[in-house]
Amino acid sequence: MKYLSYLGETVLTTDGVGEAVIAYARALVADRSADVIDIPVVVDEEESTASLLIGPGSPLMMVEATDGEKVLADETSIARMRAKIAALGPHRARPWEGFVTDQGELAYDFL
Repeated sequence: MKYLSYLGETVLTTDGVGEAVIAYARALVADRSADVIDIPVVVDEEESTASLLIGPGSPLMMVEATDGEKVLADETSIARMRAKIAALGPHRARPWEGFVTDQGELAYDFL
């Protein structure tokens, strides 16, 4: 289990979900975008769901939890975040054919 700290609050989640959240946050930073995700967490020894807005400005920290016996169903959350990461990229640059500025046609020699 992992403690995931987010904006001054700490939640307990599975190793897989914690690692997927960090991986997805890293991918969102690279993509310069943000997203809201729902993850399974333990609150007061009960299973619950936390919604997180993650992106370039989201401070996240993950640490190993040494206590707790609660087991969360995390496969769906992990699969959902992996699919979101895959959907982000890679982004490929495309040439601008016939791009014209107010100075005339773009000179590719100066790019």
